[in-house]
Amino acid sequence: MAALRDWVGRAALGWWAAMRLATAIGLVLCLSLFVFRGYQLASFWPVTGGDLWRELPQALLMGLRFDIKAAAVSAFVLWPLLCLPRRIRHGVVGLWVLAFGVLAVTNYFYYQFYKTPIDSVIFGLVDDDTTSVLLTILRDFPLLHIALLLAITLAVMGWAVRRLMQQLVPPDRAHMHPLTAVGLSLLCMGVWVVAGKGTLKGMALQLDQVTATSKPVLNHAIPNGVMSLYFAWNAYKDSTDVGDDRTGLKTYGFNSPQEAALALGGSSFKDERALAHWLVQTGAGRPTGQNLVFVQMESWSAEPLLYQSPQLDVAGDLAQVMPNAWHFRNVDAAHIGTHPALESLLLGTPITPITTGQYRHIPFDWSVARVMQRAGYDTLFVTSGHTGWRELNRVLPTQGFDEVVDAATLRAHFPGAQGGLWGVWDEFLFRYIDERLHDPARRRPLFVYAMPTTHHPPYELPASYHAPDYRVTDWPGDRSDESLLASLKTYRYANDQLAALVQSVSRGGQVRQTVIAATGDHTMRTTGLYTTPSRRVLQHRVPLMVWGAGTATCPDALDAPASHLDIFPTLLPLLGIAHGYLHTGRDLMRCDTASLRTGDQPQTTTPMAVTMLGGVRTATSVWQAGQVTSLGCVNSQGQVSDNCRWSDVLDRQARARLALLDWNVRRHLNQAMHGAPPTSAPRNTSAAR
Repeated sequence: MAALRDWVGRAALGWWAAMRLATAIGLVLCLSLFVFRGYQLASFWPVTGGDLWRELPQALLMGLRFDIKAAAVSAFVLWPLLCLPRRIRHGVVGLWVLAFGVLAVTNYFYYQFYKTPIDSVIFGLVDDDTTSVLLTILRDFPLLHIALLLAITLAVMGWAVRRLMQQLVPPDRAHMHPLTAVGLSLLCMGVWVVAGKGTLKGMALQLDQVTATSKPVLNHAIPNGVMSLYFAWNAYKDSTDVGDDRTGLKTYGFNSPQEAALALGGSSFKDERALAHWLVQTGAGRPTGQNLVFVQMESWSAEPLLYQSPQLDVAGDLAQVMPNAWHFRNVDAAHIGTHPALESLLLGTPITPITTGQYRHIPFDWSVARVMQRAGYDTLFVTSGHTGWRELNRVLPTQGFDEVVDAATLRAHFPGAQGGLWGVWDEFLFRYIDERLHDPARRRPLFVYAMPTTHHPPYELPASYHAPDYRVTDWPGDRSDESLLASLKTYRYANDQLAALVQSVSRGGQVRQTVIAATGDHTMRTTGLYTTPSRRVLQHRVPLMVWGAGTATCPDALDAPASHLDIFPTLLPLLGIAHGYLHTGRDLMRCDTASLRTGDQPQTTTPMAVTMLGGVRTATSVWQAGQVTSLGCVNSQGQVSDNCRWSDVLDRQARARLALLDWNVRRHLNQAMHGAPPTSAPRNTSAAR
């Protein structure tokens, strides 16, 4: 027993000694990363950088938090290894210092070359011709400067760590009781956990927080080399490998893109390039010059509006402006997530994600933002959240946005702006858009793609906003989710803020110059399950409202099945833009066609709502593309349909639409990655600017 007690005592003291040393090494690594950030900022500080000083402390503080996070994780990993024999212990520590030093220097020169911290493109060293990449590095990078900076960095870090290892002598039982060592070890472990999380409350520190300021130069310095590589790896491993061009075609039952095109009323194309051009609208057009504000509302379900009443007033101020809108009440979201919906709406892709990882640098000529640029518009993406999320701050300019504004920019623009877990409150986003629309210095029409975030778990609200006290008994739908009432309050808040923008535009003389369109990215997570046929038709249904468009030329379309795929093929012709956009769906204001193509002879005029997930709905039925047994005979009101039967023609058309969109994206990305000139939107030199 005495021997066991002695062994436990020595083990406790050994663990504490290892944890103390790991913590000390972590502090050296943290300080090194922070100093290196200062060196990077000093090296690349712009000549005209006077306006950066005000937000520099915020960038440095956020950067320090990332340094502490990296150091805490490092200490946690090092701790058990520091219990090993002395020779192995020194070798492990040496490798650790080497890795941190190399990543710090790599991040510095990566930014110098690419003007961005380490990102997923770095893995091209393995994916591409490795020999050619290495030869390019040898030819284009300042190797002497790299070697000198690396040597100095490793020498300083190595010296500091060696001194620590010499000075921190392991405690003995004469000076410390084993129980004291255990207590200190547990306390140290708790500190590591908090430091590794990076925050005391809310979600852990992550990629979203790298856009902590409104200045990209400062934001690029926030993630250190270790965190940049970590984020890059996550993006790389999560990115989609599109594989063979015809993968999607085969999945949907077609042997070639020509076969799928025939199902949509197309002709026999002599080659794939001609078919790809057929998928893109061509024409001169006469742009009206109206502004377009498109709002992708967070979790904006259609279901709550179905239950609108004095007792359950979820519409709020939106009820006052809805009579002036085209209100499409039967629209399905393209996908079930915010980022997939964003990619689907902007790029017309069933494959997601494709704007992160290895494809993040590839532009799409038919991107809605690029189409608007070619039509003479300034393009602005604005969100009340953080554009570090999914690397939007880097990706969106590639896809045609002149400006990307997020919570950090809004805080700088509106001093004192408050917010919740996901960013600033939506009211600041809509106020910013309103200011931009009424800016007297603006000389070109403005395209705004807006992405509010307040209506998102954990459903926080500004202290100044007083939502109604809803009663769960007033909700006619599924009541099983405990967050239902909280989500209805943020839903009401989001509606109020959208209505405020519509009302301001109407009052401020912009009513004839601006079209505002809003839809949900997906449905709410708190409105229950969709297991019964009557609930199934609501599973993906979101509102689509359009203001400033005049009288609807096809009023029947307001209640006809439609989806996200039909939105921009409807909005762009409304603005007189008739060139360069992808035919993802139909123009809802053309009553004579329900086909994918506008102008081709359709095989059927039955309106369908088709989602990128393969869901299909008509006015009388719902099914999964290609699956006969999935047919549900239920109308848009959730009632059992009497005149419902399987239609091979409709199913084939739905499959053909998705198959061609899938093929188009895979073909474009493969051509871009393998060096062949990618198919782009047909050029139109006569298009109005």
